Amino acid sequence: MTHQTRLLRQEIHTEKLKEYFPDGAIKTYQKGYAISYIHKKVNTFRWLIEGSINYYISLDSPESDILVCQNSEPFSTIGLNGFNTPKRFTYKATVASAKATFFEIPFKELDAYLKKGHQNVLLKNIGAKLYHVLRTALLKQTELLSPVRFQPFVEDRQFFISPVSEQEEIVSLMRRSPFLDYFEEKSLMALAALAERREYEPDEVLYVQDGSSNGLFILIHGEVTIKRIENTIEIKQRSIKNSGFVFGWSCLLKEKDICSAITNTKTSAYFIPECDLMKLFQKDDAFEGQFYQRLLWLMGNQLNAAFVRYVGLLGKHSLQAVYQLIKNNKSRLLLSSPLHQVPHLLKSMTTKQLAYDALLRLLKNGTALERHIASLSLELLGEDQKEHEFVSGLQHIYENVAEKNSEDVEQNRKVCAELTTKVFKNVPYIIEGWENLPENTGNVFIYNHLINDPHYTLNNNFQITLDSHFLSAMVLYKKYSEPGIRTVRIGQGQEYGHQNYYNNLGYINVYTKESEQTSSNKKEQARSIFYSEATKHLKQNYNLIISPEGTSYRTEESPGPFKMGAFKLALHTEPEPYIVPIVMVNFDQRIGKNLYYCVIKEPFLLSDKVPSKSNTDLFAFMEQYQKQYSGYVKQAIERAEQLNVSSSGTDSLEDPPTIWCNEIKRLKRRVSKLPTQENLIAFYGSSSVRLWVNMKRDLSPFNVVNLGFGGSTFAWCIHYFDEIFTEANPSKIVLYAGENDLNDGKTPQEVLSGCMELVELIKNKYPEVELALISLKPSVEREALIPLIMETNLMLSKYFISELNAQYINVFAQMITTDNRPIPELYLSDGLHLNKQGYALWSTAIKKALQAADSLELENQM
Repeated sequence: MTHQTRLLRQEIHTEKLKEYFPDGAIKTYQKGYAISYIHKKVNTFRWLIEGSINYYISLDSPESDILVCQNSEPFSTIGLNGFNTPKRFTYKATVASAKATFFEIPFKELDAYLKKGHQNVLLKNIGAKLYHVLRTALLKQTELLSPVRFQPFVEDRQFFISPVSEQEEIVSLMRRSPFLDYFEEKSLMALAALAERREYEPDEVLYVQDGSSNGLFILIHGEVTIKRIENTIEIKQRSIKNSGFVFGWSCLLKEKDICSAITNTKTSAYFIPECDLMKLFQKDDAFEGQFYQRLLWLMGNQLNAAFVRYVGLLGKHSLQAVYQLIKNNKSRLLLSSPLHQVPHLLKSMTTKQLAYDALLRLLKNGTALERHIASLSLELLGEDQKEHEFVSGLQHIYENVAEKNSEDVEQNRKVCAELTTKVFKNVPYIIEGWENLPENTGNVFIYNHLINDPHYTLNNNFQITLDSHFLSAMVLYKKYSEPGIRTVRIGQGQEYGHQNYYNNLGYINVYTKESEQTSSNKKEQARSIFYSEATKHLKQNYNLIISPEGTSYRTEESPGPFKMGAFKLALHTEPEPYIVPIVMVNFDQRIGKNLYYCVIKEPFLLSDKVPSKSNTDLFAFMEQYQKQYSGYVKQAIERAEQLNVSSSGTDSLEDPPTIWCNEIKRLKRRVSKLPTQENLIAFYGSSSVRLWVNMKRDLSPFNVVNLGFGGSTFAWCIHYFDEIFTEANPSKIVLYAGENDLNDGKTPQEVLSGCMELVELIKNKYPEVELALISLKPSVEREALIPLIMETNLMLSKYFISELNAQYINVFAQMITTDNRPIPELYLSDGLHLNKQGYALWSTAIKKALQAADSLELENQM
């Protein structure tokens, strides 16, 4: 055990605190007692002995306090803000339990004690306890962060170490870090001498949650995502883009990393190994003390940032969170700092872009403090910025349609559709039912028209209706290269923008209850024009888009009462057009956490549904069909809730998940970079393969390559096989898949069929390749599936052993108790994926099987 580790394991306790601070006092407070207030000067430093504390962020008034964290970690501290100028609290803390007991000292006494030097043990203990509070605060954010389907990752550290830059260049980068800029040149030069420059491809793992980073990372350029897995869902905590940003420091406290760090783009970073840093500390005790005191400063800032970020994640409070962040730092900012203007600029849509421009400039060229605040502000404003870009896109559509003098309405419609496609590019949506679209044009598309959220009203009070523009551009234009012609209400007198916009698109005008009041004769005249123009367009093979309701509703209130116009039109037009029902969900809500959902239902000819063309029969059909359509909407609402994915422009679940794009590229690179393919054994399958971090080491001396990708099924293994194995020439392929198939509702027989299809594909490409299959494992998370897993394993084992004369590796039997329960000690906290102990079991079983297969082959050759 090293000296440093031994020091860190000296747990703090009350007697030890009394030894450090003989004049310290033990005090107990009742529930609700305020230990600190925002902006109050830090005069007292406290260790929590017993009880729990609530942390609050205040927005505009004490009545608007927001609970951001609760902590009960024994000997965690309150008062670290005293290390940061202006030495004032940035949060309110109250006693949450019935009572709480603290060990208290004046802050100046702690400050004086630390200045004596050789007090690094205390600093490390304070840091370790603070880390637990920070962990609690970060985990609380997972309540609000949007989850995506869990995409496990392998910590293969496929980085390239490039020649180290001159130390002066490294120090210059360090000066961009508020954390490192604190140290003298001599100390930074010592750190720079330890740094190695690492180059990463996209989707490379720097370190893994619940593991160790093994050192400090300093970002040079690129982007790193910090993410965490909770209950089998993946939650992105934040992105790191700032040059000079320091991360991975938890290893210095001998603590496991809260999250994993994965590159988003090509990324460069300096890495300082933990072991080298510890050697430096052993040589320079004073620098070690400075470093850990500065680390407390950094952690305190990150805790404050976590509190503010939580407020921002509440959605409606993101702007207030930024105002509070800037307000908390006002006294530390230069009077001339543009940050002082940002809160005012953010309050208006017309000046909001100026605020973002200012933050981006500061992120690049500001002081260390300005860069820190700008970075966190942009992170907090992520959803707001997306909405701002979305509204700007809607405005761009309007300007290119209403304010252009082009009389080519067909071209105007195509321009509108193309611009609408761009607007929805970064908006989460799903379209299903493509197979129901008629191959030919000249049909009537009906949809439930949803009201626009007022936030998306343009400066002239005009609203680009989201659902109809989406339907026109993302469905009709995508399928037919023609966006269709809509019916639109006649505007009121003052709505010049409304009428001009739709006239330039050549749409058909109709009167609705929202139109300007007029005489019955004019309404009848407009109705006659509608039938005449609509019939003409249908005969010219244009698609028509009509809302039978004639007005808009909220999703949950939709559809409103149907009017007869669209149905009467279809029934009396020759040749009769198909009616194509489209169901729209959530387009009345703001983008961000909501998923826009559209489903295309089966088209029909109205003449097949009504006995005659009489108004009586048509009305009877409409009443019945509206009930049927209401059922469609309810089903669509439920379906949208099920689709708990964060997809950007994913138009069908049958499409390959975009989260696999980088993953497949990485697997192809891995194959291309193999030093040799002689006697190559390729492991192919789902996340249990992909997460096997130390496969090469565990199965040495076998020449193995890990080609697993998380979340895959046999169908996806088939889909990507040719692409992944393009340059591979394995002598043996070991398969592991089927768990996700069963979890998706497939039967054991369907899993077997998928396996057989994959084997056929493999044999067609590699007729001489040896095959092996690893049995499906049990898991805590999917314990309910164990009977199906056992049935599937039986089928797969018979197929591999009896029909293929191939190897079946049974790990299931070693991972289950005598009463058919999974062994929890073998799994990560998610209860699904294996931990080190689980992979140790796999290593032993699979290596033994590979050795047995080799021995058998040698016997057959003799």
